[in-house]
Amino acid sequence: MEQEESPKLDLGSLGSFDFTPDWAKKDAGVTVGKVRPERDRPASTDKKPFGERRPFGEKRPFGDKRQFGSKKPFSRDGDRKPFGRGPAPERPRPLDVDVKILPETKALGTIIRKLQQDAHAYKLKDLAYFFLDNPGSVLLKITPRAAEGAQAQQTFCQCKACGFASIKEEDVVEHALSAHLSDYYDSKEVEVEPPKGNFSCVAKCGLSGELLGPPNIHEFNAIVKEMIRTRYPDMSEEQYRSKIEMVRDPETIEAWRKGAVKKTVFVPKGQAEVEGVATLTREQAEGEFRRTVLPSLIDRPKNLMLTADVAMKSPVKPLVWAVRDALELERRSPYNMCFALRGAFHHRKLNFFRANDARGPEFVTSAELKEFDAAHAIPELAAVAKFIAEHPCCDRTELPAGEGTLQHLQWLVSTGHVVAFAKMGVYSAVEKFPKYGPQWKKRSAKPAAPQPAAEAAPAAEAPAAEAPAPETPVAEVPAAPETPSAQDTTVSEKKEEPQNEAPTQLAE
Repeated sequence: MEQEESPKLDLGSLGSFDFTPDWAKKDAGVTVGKVRPERDRPASTDKKPFGERRPFGEKRPFGDKRQFGSKKPFSRDGDRKPFGRGPAPERPRPLDVDVKILPETKALGTIIRKLQQDAHAYKLKDLAYFFLDNPGSVLLKITPRAAEGAQAQQTFCQCKACGFASIKEEDVVEHALSAHLSDYYDSKEVEVEPPKGNFSCVAKCGLSGELLGPPNIHEFNAIVKEMIRTRYPDMSEEQYRSKIEMVRDPETIEAWRKGAVKKTVFVPKGQAEVEGVATLTREQAEGEFRRTVLPSLIDRPKNLMLTADVAMKSPVKPLVWAVRDALELERRSPYNMCFALRGAFHHRKLNFFRANDARGPEFVTSAELKEFDAAHAIPELAAVAKFIAEHPCCDRTELPAGEGTLQHLQWLVSTGHVVAFAKMGVYSAVEKFPKYGPQWKKRSAKPAAPQPAAEAAPAAEAPAAEAPAPETPVAEVPAAPETPSAQDTTVSEKKEEPQNEAPTQLAE
């Protein structure tokens, strides 16, 4: 008997696999597999069918490769927009000059006097950083480099009164008028009558709101320059004039008229209270200043000598960048400043030594160091000196307690028998290379037991009949803050350097 063939299952008769309840279909009108309606998308003929791959080893034609750096533009017009607000501003090229860094003469004299009054030892590099951290204490010698080919050598113009310098004479003239006119002329306010006439408008400062006056009066340009000089020195005249507004309100014009009852006049220095002296307007005073005073204030030196703070205020940006680069290089390794200080200190008979070893940090002190002779000293002095020798880099709190211990310590320091390091406030015995640094704080020896107060020894047994010199506080000579470049690393230098040469600018 032939078995009847079972009919094939028709999957299409099952419909879609939609198990959504009827109530949900009626309300929403969608199915589980079809949440969003189909969008009418144009059929793309060049779209690669899903699953179609390029045969292995087949490469894209050379012409189809995208060149390096070619990217899709961000804007619709095809121009790629750069990130940020635009390209970074170019740094001005430094002026072609040599900058020599020296200590300023007055500041150097002050430091030398303090060192001579103090028996403490100061690290030479810390003193160098004290000058470098104070731009007013740094003296710069700026020399143009030799001209190459047909290029002319750089020339300078400088104000003799304060050292302000530029490569343009106009900058120095404007500086002298704004900074030194008051050194030769006194100004005062006088009562005047209100301006007369018909004015259609009045100028108003758009930054401060101050009324400047009608633009057709004779003093208007002088008023604008005075506003720039006193309130907006960083703006050019063109920039400031663009901020001026013209007000045609009659009430505002009348307000200016009532307020313009005072006027500033100038008289020669010291004659402000003299009756009958002719007064000058600012324009007249500036004209007289240009004729009589200005020629003696302007100098055209071959080499500039000015302090670092004055140099950084120069309007010549290439000069400012050259000075800034030289100062940054000197702060990394203050070789030039140390060399200049060494020569000046030797000239004033100060003493130098190195700590720990021949390549250790260099110190300067006014005391002449010499080893202590304990055999010819009283027991109290010998005990203090012995404790310091056995405990290098100890401070006052670690000294054995006893009557007169601090006085004995001060005498040892003032006579050069003990080295007193100023910054750390510690003491070490005098030897070829006195010990300095935190590594000597790790001592294995136990501190000595407190000793009873001993009777005063006869004056003949003391190493010197003079009274102990009072110790100068450490804070009298300011030291630069500890920086990574000012640690116990010495400035690279040669021993063959002359120790008695001092620049002529450093001699007090």
